[in-house]
Amino acid sequence: MSVELAGIHPTRIELVRLRRRKALAEGIVDILKKDLDALTASLFELAQGIPPIRSQIREELREANELFVEAEMIAGSSKIEEISLVAKPIEFDIQVGSRGGVLGIPLPTFQLVEGTTSSPEPRYSLLDTPAKLDESALKVKEALTHIVRLAEAEASIREILEVMSVKRRQINRLEYKVLPQLDAAIRYIELILEETERQDAIRVRVLQRKRKERAEHE
Repeated sequence: MSVELAGIHPTRIELVRLRRRKALAEGIVDILKKDLDALTASLFELAQGIPPIRSQIREELREANELFVEAEMIAGSSKIEEISLVAKPIEFDIQVGSRGGVLGIPLPTFQLVEGTTSSPEPRYSLLDTPAKLDESALKVKEALTHIVRLAEAEASIREILEVMSVKRRQINRLEYKVLPQLDAAIRYIELILEETERQDAIRVRVLQRKRKERAEHE
């Protein structure tokens, strides 16, 4: 007899209690599996959105590079280098937040924030700067925005995968440890009660036979 079964009282009250616990555990497993299905669907939805974002980033960076090359061809590489040395830098930051996802799980949100400059003057002279350079910088900024979106989607996927891992462990513990132990305990009590009923039935028959024999003898 296992240690778990040794501490069980083989009574009908205990049998009812264990059956209720089993029904509760099975209900929890069912809920956890439904949650896992919902998380899986949300995960696939996020994963399907990642390739288009990556393609868009590659396309925007390609266009930015082509525009930059055109600007160099128009103004010359020396002029572009001179502009880069005198241009005022732009500061970017990532604003981090959260949103409610599937099953109420908080998912991260990232937003690209451009720092405000105290001076209203342009970053460089617009008169002797080719427009292609501005267009290239705009494409780079668009690419940065989508890179932040990509990071947000990947962070959300990691968060969902972590929750899914926890729920899988819970399901495995219930299915492969708790429920088998409950089944064993229930079967153990059922066997004890069945044996007790057989013994009681035998004792009743023996008593009835003895009474009959005593009545006949009298």
